[in-house]
Amino acid sequence: MFARISSSVFAAFAALSVVTSPAVLAAPSNQAILWKVEKENTPSSWLLATIPATNKQLAEFTPATLKALSDSKYIGTEFHNDINSVVEMAQTMLDDKPSLEQKIGKDNFAKLVPLLEARGYPSTVTAKLKPWAAIMMLLSPRPAKDIIPMDDRLLKYSMENSRKYFAVESVEQQLAPYQAIPADKQIPVLSALIKNEAKLEQNFTKIIAAYQQQDLDKVKQLLQDETIAMEPKEREWYKKWRLQTISQRNKVIVERLKIPFEKGDSFVGISAAQLPGKDGLLAQLRAAGYRVTPVTKASK
Repeated sequence: MFARISSSVFAAFAALSVVTSPAVLAAPSNQAILWKVEKENTPSSWLLATIPATNKQLAEFTPATLKALSDSKYIGTEFHNDINSVVEMAQTMLDDKPSLEQKIGKDNFAKLVPLLEARGYPSTVTAKLKPWAAIMMLLSPRPAKDIIPMDDRLLKYSMENSRKYFAVESVEQQLAPYQAIPADKQIPVLSALIKNEAKLEQNFTKIIAAYQQQDLDKVKQLLQDETIAMEPKEREWYKKWRLQTISQRNKVIVERLKIPFEKGDSFVGISAAQLPGKDGLLAQLRAAGYRVTPVTKASK
């Protein structure tokens, strides 16, 4: 499950009822990253599956996405990147005493430092992270240098094009799943992630490839493979936690999405992990009465 960490946070720590065309109906159910959300007597809205950008091609918006952005009056992301939210997130994730090294041991800490440095965090910050916060960091791929993350790119677009910007979740809601990891699970899970970070990175590479193929079902399947980084005795617990986290968050997110989607003319970027599946946002929006259709090459 990708953690949602914006570039602003890195910096702060470091310092529906319409006729659908036959082409759309012929597309695989989750073979798209951009989705049109419609409801009778309401202007169309758009839902973009986002993912951490690890290369320039991935960071660039497709022509279909740019067209949807240009047609939208409101642009939203999962997390608001204002300075107050960034500071609140940093304060919640840090804990001066005891140090993380004291909690996880000198050897594990020495291995963790370069892994988080590769994600933009100096050792002085890593030393103050709470265990669940370090878990959150390791569950996101190493960011590419000089690449603007998708959420930040959406915020930038909204500012440069005079669109109204909004966020779907608060800092508290973003961090709640990780804070809820039981205390007796945090150190074992963090230790397993440190030991098997290379396996996670290999899986991230596969997830990115599936996303570039616009195959959200494959993304969902590969996200389940995060358990390869867990020790055998922790795998069942971790899998259950991950599935519950996505399901519970989606119940909140879909209610919040109804606000911009009831107005219409809205564009929202949400993590690709949240969209597919029977508890995913696509299914929940349909259950709430919206028509949700994929924007594919065939449907342009």
